[in-house]
Amino acid sequence: MAAVSAAALLAPLLATDLPWISRSADGLRFPALRQWTGRQAKVADPGRAVLSAPIRYAPNRIDLDAALAPPSRAHWMGTDALGRDIASRVVHGARISLTVGMLSAAFALIIGVPLGALAGYRGGFADAAVSRLTEAALCFPTLLLVLAALTVASGWLAALSDAMRIALVIGLTGWMPAARYLRGEFLRLRSSDMVVAARASGGGDLRIVWRHILPSAVAPVLVTAAFAVGAAIGLEAALSFLGLGVRPPVATWGVLLADSRELVHRAWWLALYPGIALFSVILGCNLLAEGLRDWLDPRSCRP
Repeated sequence: MAAVSAAALLAPLLATDLPWISRSADGLRFPALRQWTGRQAKVADPGRAVLSAPIRYAPNRIDLDAALAPPSRAHWMGTDALGRDIASRVVHGARISLTVGMLSAAFALIIGVPLGALAGYRGGFADAAVSRLTEAALCFPTLLLVLAALTVASGWLAALSDAMRIALVIGLTGWMPAARYLRGEFLRLRSSDMVVAARASGGGDLRIVWRHILPSAVAPVLVTAAFAVGAAIGLEAALSFLGLGVRPPVATWGVLLADSRELVHRAWWLALYPGIALFSVILGCNLLAEGLRDWLDPRSCRP
């Protein structure tokens, strides 16, 4: 996961047709770095390349002469029907996928944590209301809720970028697990000796929740968030594959898989490499969640 995250962050440097270092009449220049940092939106004349990027193609660079070229030294993962380099598009697609996954998990926590804490700490009517709301939301398949929300999106939601809109919708429809886990932990901890002592010393509800209960109850929520990142990445790929996610020509793994549908019998690499990337990242998120659960669980046996 660390390698994929680094590749996603450095995608404009790893896969670009601009050289890292070039020489011109003014001396050495750094076109790729300047564009990545936003100091120069478009480089008109990068000069003569001295050091190029590992993948010397921009994700949307069209080269019809190289259309559907198989993997080679020039194109490590081959090209698509427009001659665009698959390796470059896979690397840039990681940015969208990880952004959607992390933002959606953050939105889910923003909604689920307060609701779960309120239900578990207050109990009574608040617990019943939040629990029934959670159960009602869990009755609907997540994909169905996301499709419905994206289909009727209008106004300010439609004005957001594709990645932000998808992340927000996935987060709004995926807060239930975090709320349920946090509610259970608050129910367990609110009558503990720690909370009784804090209340006896004059601590208010907000201080007790923030300083005593929440730090002890956050472990399962972090594990749930790690699982949620992987689930959101897969859901974004499914939406893009169906044509309801990020719109072309932006490179995402779902878009790459959708582009391969009609040509996979002729160009196997169009589906293989985006599929491997998608599988690896989701597996990495799940393994990270399992590792967090073992590390944060005091009952687990660690050497």
